[in-house]
Amino acid sequence: MGVLVAFACCFFLIMMVPVALFVVTFIYRWSCTLCGLPKPTVMVAAGIMFVAWVSLVMAVSVLRVVVHEACSAAGLPRWEAGIIVFLLALPIDLLISAGIESGLMGVRFGKGVEMWYTQRLILLTFIAAIGCIIGIIVLIQQLN
Repeated sequence: MGVLVAFACCFFLIMMVPVALFVVTFIYRWSCTLCGLPKPTVMVAAGIMFVAWVSLVMAVSVLRVVVHEACSAAGLPRWEAGIIVFLLALPIDLLISAGIESGLMGVRFGKGVEMWYTQRLILLTFIAAIGCIIGIIVLIQQLN
């Protein structure tokens, strides 16, 4: 039974990869339109988002190791190191994403920063909408 559950979970995760790629590409293309840039093709948008993601993962991995070692040397708990990594990863994400987007799209760095903010606001809106829907469902279940 446990093997079947593990297989189902792996299958679900693999099937969610194209959905996640679609959502990220959709948000990128939408933010290009909102920022006044020409809308790239789906393949170009997916490529830019993939390059930005790989670069961010490499940078945050190095940052995570450094921060965890520094926090363990200072005697701080691991959960505080996680918060520090999250807060330090935001400006690193901004610099990497804006640099890659401005370089690959052929626009100024400031327009890349505008794209990053627009993408994050769209993503935050989606997350807030999903949270509101879940909250309404929970409230309706509590009332019954």
